[in-house]
Amino acid sequence: MELYNKLDKIYNNFFDELNIDKKTGIVHNTNKRFATKIAIGKNYIHCKKKILFVSFDIGKDEKYVETGENTFQDFEERRNAVCSREFNKNPHMAGVYGTALYFLKDYYEWRECWNILENQNQFFREALITNSDKLPTEVLSYISLVNFYPFVTVGRNDRTGGNDRYFYNEKTEIQLLIDSIEILSPDIIIVQSKSLRNYFLNQIKPQINTSVEIYVGVHPSIFGRGINYRRPANYIKNLTAGRL
Repeated sequence: MELYNKLDKIYNNFFDELNIDKKTGIVHNTNKRFATKIAIGKNYIHCKKKILFVSFDIGKDEKYVETGENTFQDFEERRNAVCSREFNKNPHMAGVYGTALYFLKDYYEWRECWNILENQNQFFREALITNSDKLPTEVLSYISLVNFYPFVTVGRNDRTGGNDRYFYNEKTEIQLLIDSIEILSPDIIIVQSKSLRNYFLNQIKPQINTSVEIYVGVHPSIFGRGINYRRPANYIKNLTAGRL
């Protein structure tokens, strides 16, 4: 609980500084909502190798759209949304699962499981569904995940596009991420977009523990010319080559 209390403290300061309503998460006089608190798997705190995934943005005003409640996701709701044991995941979360499996394989006797994914000539999502009876269900309970851009347009329902991939207050938002990293104390940070590389190289890495391994790769749901990076072996090769 101490970890959550520390995170709530920095969230409260963040809300105060940016004049965010603490019930709705909406920034005063805007149509932007603080979308969600960090997802923290139930086994993250005691994980042998702590991994923090930094995704782009939430892309959808999830709680409002799915429940009608005019507010943001709390810790429990975000954990339930991200750290599911189901294998029928979207391409993004299938990639998160596969990446976590790769980095944790030597700590939880999952090497054979990773070998199954690595040798698939399928994208992460299809490989998980095909091999669901051979893979561990609890992988995502060991990870944490945060969005680099914390705001979403109120009522947004379509995840495609970069409408919310900009800062409302860059300095304050970057500091929130740095403070979150300090509290979460990850051993590994996975940055899920090469467009974020310079932020991590120049602004974030100098402010955090120097022992943290930072890997910058493409987003797991990449399409177009980069779609083959959705294949597990290709994705991990590209990601590990992008270590800062």
